[in-house]
Amino acid sequence: MLGTYPAQPWPALEAHPAQVTDGVFDVSEIMTVAGQPMGRVLMGFSLSLMDEAIRKSRIRGISIAAAEIVLTVIVTVLIGLGLTRRLGILAAAAQEVGKGDYSIRIPIETADEVGRTAFAFNRMVTEVSNRTQQLKEAESKSRALLAENRNLVHTSLHVQEEERRHLARELHDEMGQCITAIQADAESIRDLSRNGDKRIETSAGAILGVSSRIYEVVHDMMQRLRPGILDDLGLVEALKEELSAWQERNPEIETTFDVTGNLDGLDDRVNITIYRIVQECLTNITRHAEATRVSIGLSGDDEGLVLSVSDNGPGLDQSLPSDGLGLIGMRERAEGLGGEFMLKSEKGAGVTVSVRIPLGGRGIISNG
Repeated sequence: MLGTYPAQPWPALEAHPAQVTDGVFDVSEIMTVAGQPMGRVLMGFSLSLMDEAIRKSRIRGISIAAAEIVLTVIVTVLIGLGLTRRLGILAAAAQEVGKGDYSIRIPIETADEVGRTAFAFNRMVTEVSNRTQQLKEAESKSRALLAENRNLVHTSLHVQEEERRHLARELHDEMGQCITAIQADAESIRDLSRNGDKRIETSAGAILGVSSRIYEVVHDMMQRLRPGILDDLGLVEALKEELSAWQERNPEIETTFDVTGNLDGLDDRVNITIYRIVQECLTNITRHAEATRVSIGLSGDDEGLVLSVSDNGPGLDQSLPSDGLGLIGMRERAEGLGGEFMLKSEKGAGVTVSVRIPLGGRGIISNG
């Protein structure tokens, strides 16, 4: 901007705006044409106008920078909100999948990292859904096979008990009659030979002894196969007889038997199941427990029956392998009636076998 000055005198020229004292920056420049001086140009610049122009330029620059910053922030926030929304959808979908809903899918809006993540997520959910369905089908087949195997085991046990009942009856009827006849004939021979040959009397006595021993063996076999007292007098009396016979064979073991509650009118399957479990427990104690004390408890009401067999032996070292056939048989018998079988043992602390069978008002609740 040129200042207005009188023709003469021209103000002193300044080399730098800091030298200005009158508010006008005066400069001079020689004009040349083809290398020849043609004149001199004198100019004066108002510093106030220059300051105003600089100030306006600075404000304009600041305004533009501020607008750019605001726009950048707005765009960033919008991008962040969009990203947060999509990540929220991804997180919500992951929660639904965690709850077991494999039908959910995430819409793929863009081809950026989140979009690729959504695509991978959808593919993963599809694969998990397929694998889960396969596992469910395999589990269903396994349950069906397990149920069939269990039914076969229960049927086998039932057939086994019926065969034992039949065999015990046959032994009692046929073998018992034969032994009785042998004893009667031997007694007759012995009586007739008392005034005669002593060898005949001795032989008759030997026959009586052998036949008595055979009868005892057969009677014991019948008791093992199917105790008649179980059908005649019920579960409690059959267990008392079994424990009495076992105590005679193991007099060094102190045995207690406690019965509480109502145990009348139990189903034959319940009676034989409890009886066989007690038999197996006593057999295991004789073979393995090295116990000096055995405690058996039996209680029942209209809802259920509970059996407990404990010993003070060294217990089971469950870190060692075992055939476990007796335990499996007891478990199958209990579960065949919809019951529970529990084994508690610690090394050095004995073994406790517990069985609970639901009766449901004296009826049988079967898992089959």
